[in-house]
Amino acid sequence: MSEEEIRNLKEGFKKNELYQQSVSLCKDYQFEQFCAGGEILEGRHSRVETINGKEVLVIYTFKNGLIHSENDLPAVEYPMHWEYWQNGLVIEVADEEKDVREYWKDGLPYKIMKDYSKTKNSD
Repeated sequence: MSEEEIRNLKEGFKKNELYQQSVSLCKDYQFEQFCAGGEILEGRHSRVETINGKEVLVIYTFKNGLIHSENDLPAVEYPMHWEYWQNGLVIEVADEEKDVREYWKDGLPYKIMKDYSKTKNSD
């Protein structure tokens, strides 16, 4: 996929209502390849980010520079928030603080469950 095709796809994502509602910290990083010091990132890396006005340690996992989950570990995680990614695309987001679970396909959420714990416990 060309850079222009990716740019156009991402612009389309931003117009999607569920995409706009998503609690994903990194949804806008889909398709991005990350490097540090001229090297493509691999494995787990962390950095401090400001989330909701607080500094929080966020752990990222990369494969060939793309955000990617390995061995059932989230690709993006910080306290009470986990994102699962496959080859640079979000596939699932769980946020316990906001009580939200999201399911994604092809770069877009197709289902966002709010009050997830209440829904889950009513089974």
